[in-house]
Amino acid sequence: MSLSTLTATEKRALYTRWLRALREQKIEETRKKVARFGYSDEDDYHFLTPPEGYDWAPHGDTPNGDFHGYRGWSENYRDMVASFPPVVLPHNAMAGNFLRILQKYRKLRWHENWDLSPWQALIDRYGIDHGLGQMHHFCGDMRIALALGWGGLSDKVERYARIHDQTEEQRAFYRAETLFLHTCIGWIDRTIACIREKAAMEADLLLRENLEGMLAANEAVRLAPPRTLREACQFLSWYNIFGRSFNREGAGGQLDEILRPYFERDIASGLIDEEDAVFLIGGLLMSDTKYYQLGGPDEAGRDMVSRVSWLILEAADRLDVATNLTVRVHDGLPEAFFRRCVELLFAHKNGWPRFSGDQSLVDGFVRRGFTPELARRRIAVGCNWMAIPGEEYPLNDSIKVNMAKVFEEALREMFASGERSVERLYALYCKHMDIVLDVVVQTTDMHLRRNHENNPELFLNLVSVGPIEKGRDASDHSLRFYNIGIDGSGIAVAADSFAALENCVEAEGYLSWAQVESALENDFAGVEGRYVQAVLKAAPKYGQWNSAGERWVRKLCDQLTQRVVALRGEEGEIFIPGLFSWSKTILFGKIVGATPDGRHAGAQINHGANPMPGSVPSGAMTTLSEAIIAAQCGMGNPSPFQMELDPGITADAGGVDKVIALLRTHLERGGTLINVNIVDADTIRAAHQNPEAYPDLVVRVTGFTAYFITLSPAFRQLVVDRIVRVDP
Repeated sequence: MSLSTLTATEKRALYTRWLRALREQKIEETRKKVARFGYSDEDDYHFLTPPEGYDWAPHGDTPNGDFHGYRGWSENYRDMVASFPPVVLPHNAMAGNFLRILQKYRKLRWHENWDLSPWQALIDRYGIDHGLGQMHHFCGDMRIALALGWGGLSDKVERYARIHDQTEEQRAFYRAETLFLHTCIGWIDRTIACIREKAAMEADLLLRENLEGMLAANEAVRLAPPRTLREACQFLSWYNIFGRSFNREGAGGQLDEILRPYFERDIASGLIDEEDAVFLIGGLLMSDTKYYQLGGPDEAGRDMVSRVSWLILEAADRLDVATNLTVRVHDGLPEAFFRRCVELLFAHKNGWPRFSGDQSLVDGFVRRGFTPELARRRIAVGCNWMAIPGEEYPLNDSIKVNMAKVFEEALREMFASGERSVERLYALYCKHMDIVLDVVVQTTDMHLRRNHENNPELFLNLVSVGPIEKGRDASDHSLRFYNIGIDGSGIAVAADSFAALENCVEAEGYLSWAQVESALENDFAGVEGRYVQAVLKAAPKYGQWNSAGERWVRKLCDQLTQRVVALRGEEGEIFIPGLFSWSKTILFGKIVGATPDGRHAGAQINHGANPMPGSVPSGAMTTLSEAIIAAQCGMGNPSPFQMELDPGITADAGGVDKVIALLRTHLERGGTLINVNIVDADTIRAAHQNPEAYPDLVVRVTGFTAYFITLSPAFRQLVVDRIVRVDP
């Protein structure tokens, strides 16, 4: 018996069974991770739980035990990887996996010896999430690695090391890159030996044949560029594993277009059929929760959906695990492909795919000063963020401004002295926002001057245009574009607070400034406090049709956009605004006291560009869409729409059509990115109470998907509050 002699039906059944086995193992592995490491409010990485007794630890070079610079990172990565056993599953098309992420051993993002005293008091006061010491958050170009192979990349490093041999820093840079590549190639070598051993011992003929194909693919891509689809998928699996285990790097690329040439050649030569392709792509998707884009226009505006795009959907469909696929919606997107994507949202209810709006993103990036061709190359490669693969250093989803905290500081200053009015409060808000943004610019400048001494990008340097050629780290002015993203968070809290004060104090006179001040100081305690809270909560909110809250969101969004675009960094970077909170919704809320929107001290802020939970009636998706369109910065970075749908909508005739219409309308009217959850309210409540009973429940948390069981109770509650909305 051989895979080549199976009928199409038999092969489909076999591959589906193997992919389902991978899914079941993934669910069991997730249980192990929670038991071993506790909760994790971030992406679901496909790494394995280390065995009992695993105790590898890095060698530090500062008193706190952290490691830094080219030598610290390269040598510790070498030693950590050496501690990983080779991972080979006979029923997986791809070999390899990892146990730990080197970056997660760090205690500080920045260097312990750096002097942050010029900004530390302001960072603490405003809760500024600056970018100093951030890693990855930009996108390598997979095609660079695919064209050269690991051996070709080694030759490239060696060639440029001979050219740039003037300083010890340059020599240290190239030594580290060489050691990194040797570490990766050695990892493949150990895995090859394991595959060979398992293949020799495998009694099942079909599993042995798969192992032999796996062996051949790994031997081929050990040094040379991949030639076939299997080799390309195995190469990219290693790409994912190397980057993720080094520093959590998770940016993908235009996966359908990257794989298309290999698929078409293999099909034309009769080497594989489409069932083989689905199995191979399924193995690649299991290697990591990478952020891939599907569809969308190429530089000339032609749509990139191909047969490979469909096969990627098919592989994700059969796997049914956490997957971060983003579909780029534009006029040329095939309607049948769009429909299938929405059908899969309903079929699995695990938050994929997402949908980005091509026209609004392109127009915004052009408005920021770039060409339409560059704007089309800037694709969805992260939680909420965009990048030009291999050429742009945006640090997107790294720097966050807590707008609720800025509002609180302005309000405190107003109450402390001087005139009490909404007009003066807004002027103070602008003043405090300028203070925060000035800290962001100065810390970003420091990052671009010094981060190569701290957190060098040894992996992404290899797959970007500039670092190897110039002998400088990607964070050290070697890329083409430095477009630093700044995300506003908590805009609904600030906007609703302005609206409530404007309505309840100044316009209608329901409350005095003194009443509001006293109630906020006491967190709405007592009879008087509860009365003030009720009055404030009744004020028009962001998310209600054409409300004062929405008007204030537009004003605050415009203010943030204008201030950010006007910023100038000493290191030549420019800044691009967006609205996003990632998993900081709870953390940012904890540092903000009671606010005039009726929110209690320490309560969560709003998620991204969404209104506060409870501000929009259940099911009012059109109203919610209109609100979030008002919160777009319009400069090429997204302000995502977190859409929560009840699965009951599918019971209606044309339910899929309704969702397609809603998605398309939102994106055509200026929306930039839509994350979708389809979860039954009763299911999410039950899973919150007993998550272990729902080990396969996946939710779109923010820009990322995660197994619900892995989230902390506080973060599960945040998701529940978003999904189980209560009419105001």
